[in-house]
Amino acid sequence: MDGLSMGSNNKNLVAYQQKELLIQRELEPSQVFQEVTIGSLPDNVLLDIFDFYQVVINLNVFMDDRPWDWEKLLHVCRRWRYIVFESPIRLNLQLFCTEKSPVRKLLDIWPPYPLVIQFNYDYTDLECQWEDSEDHCHWIDSMDNLVAALERRDRIREIQVYINNAPDRLFEQIFMAMEKPFPALRSLSFQSVFDSEIFLELDDTFLNGSAPCLRDLSLWGISFPSLPLLLSSTSDLTCLILSDIPDSGYIPPETMATSLSALPKLESLIINFDSLTGRLERRTQAPPPQTRFVLPALTRLDFEGESEYLEVLAARFDAPLLNEFAITFTHQSVFDIPQTVRLLNNYLDSFEAYSLTLTFERPRDRHCASIIFPFNTTHHPVFRPSYLWLIMCKESDRQVVSVTQICSQILPFRSGVKSLIIKWDSDTEVFEDSTLWLQLFHSFPSLQNLQIPAVLEPSIASALERPTEGSPAAAEVFPSLHSLSIVDKMAGKTVQEPIQSFVAARQRSGRLVAVSRVRY
Repeated sequence: MDGLSMGSNNKNLVAYQQKELLIQRELEPSQVFQEVTIGSLPDNVLLDIFDFYQVVINLNVFMDDRPWDWEKLLHVCRRWRYIVFESPIRLNLQLFCTEKSPVRKLLDIWPPYPLVIQFNYDYTDLECQWEDSEDHCHWIDSMDNLVAALERRDRIREIQVYINNAPDRLFEQIFMAMEKPFPALRSLSFQSVFDSEIFLELDDTFLNGSAPCLRDLSLWGISFPSLPLLLSSTSDLTCLILSDIPDSGYIPPETMATSLSALPKLESLIINFDSLTGRLERRTQAPPPQTRFVLPALTRLDFEGESEYLEVLAARFDAPLLNEFAITFTHQSVFDIPQTVRLLNNYLDSFEAYSLTLTFERPRDRHCASIIFPFNTTHHPVFRPSYLWLIMCKESDRQVVSVTQICSQILPFRSGVKSLIIKWDSDTEVFEDSTLWLQLFHSFPSLQNLQIPAVLEPSIASALERPTEGSPAAAEVFPSLHSLSIVDKMAGKTVQEPIQSFVAARQRSGRLVAVSRVRY
C-alpha cells in the first residue's frame, strides 16, 4: 500500500461500516438470521450489497489499484444489469483504460461513464533496434490507446502514467494531448524513471495551467517549474507528492509555502529531492515570518533533502493535526531545526511516555542513521505508520553526532523518553570515541530502559564508566535507569567489566540497574 492510499483508506473504512449497518437495517429481522436465496432479495438490498462490495474494493488493502469489475454483474441476469445501470453514480461506474485496452472501441460501446487511465510501459528490456521490432508496434498501439483516451478529457477522472526509459518524443505525445483543461480530473500521477540523468519537464501549458477538481497530484522524476501556477487552481487538493525532484524543477521554499497556503484541504504532503543537496542556496537565514498560515487538514508530512529547505518551509505554516511524518536529511554536518521541531510539537506532545529506536545501518548501500518514533494508535486505530528521522551520512561517528544534534533539540519530547533501543548494522564500522555516546545519552534524562547490541558494549560501557572531564558523573548519566539489555548471539556470555563497574557505581548511590543479555 503506498502513501496515497492511507488517508482514503480510513475514509473508505468508515463508509464500509456505514453501508454494513444499512444492509442490516433494510433486511427484515428474520432475514438476518435465516438462509435466503439471492433472488429473493429486493432491488434496494441488492443495490446496497453491490455498493458495499465496491467500497470493500476501494479499501485497497488486499486489492490492487484497478477499479472494481462491475461489468461482471451485468452478465448474471437482466435484473442485475438493470440495477447496475440505474445507479451509475452510487456504484461508482467507471471505464478502465490501459495501454492494452482497445480504447476507441471501448468508448463506442459503453455509456459515457468517467474514465480511469492507467498506462504502464517499461522500455528497459526492449531491443536496441526497437523501431523494427514487435515491441515498437505494441508501443504505437499503446500510444494510440492512450491518446484516444486523453481526447475525452471532459470525462477523465484519473490518470496514472508510469514509463521507464522511454524516448522523449513519446512523452511529448502525451504532454501535447494534455495542454488543454481536464475539468473532471481528480487524480493525476506521472512517474518517469531513467537510468541516466535525464528528466522530463512540464511547462505552464500543462492542463492549461488549471485543474479545479484535482484532489491527488503525484509527480515522480518530473521537472515542473510552473507547478505553483497549477496549484493556484487546486483548492480541493488533498494529496501532493513531489518525488525525485530534479535540479531543473527546484522551487524555492518561500514559493512552495505560498502555493501551500492556497490548499486548505491538503492532508498529505511529500517532497523528495533527487539530488543530495536539494539545491538550496547557502545564505543567511531570514527571521521567521511574524504570522503563519494554517494547513488545518494536514496529517502527513514526508521530506527528503537539506534541513535548511524544510526549516524555511516549516517556519511559514502550522499543522495542528499532523501526526505522521518521515524526514530524511541528506549529507550535512550541522542540524539546526527549531522550526521543524515546532511544527511537530503537537504530535510529540500527544505522548506521556516514549519508546525510541535509533538504528545505524546501510539499507541498499545507503549509509544512514534513523530515529524511529513510537506508533500513535490514538490517531491511527487501524493503520500504524512509523515516524522517523533519517540522516544520510557515511561515517558512523558522524551519524551518532547527527542523531545527538537532533535529539537535543526535540523538546519537550526528549525528557519523556523512557525506553531507548539502539540497533547497529553488522556492516557499520564501530568508532573508538566513546564520548560520542555519552553526549547522546545526555539527551535522555528520564530514560528507564536501555537496549544495546553486543558489538557496542565495549564502547558504550567505556562511556558510562569513564565520563570525560566536566561531564556529569557516570551515575548521573541515566539517573532513572533500572534496566540494561544487551542483545547478543550468545545469551550466556558474561557482562563485561566496564558495565559491571557502572552497575556497581549506581548501586553505591542507591539506584539498582538490572543487566540482562538477550539472545537474538
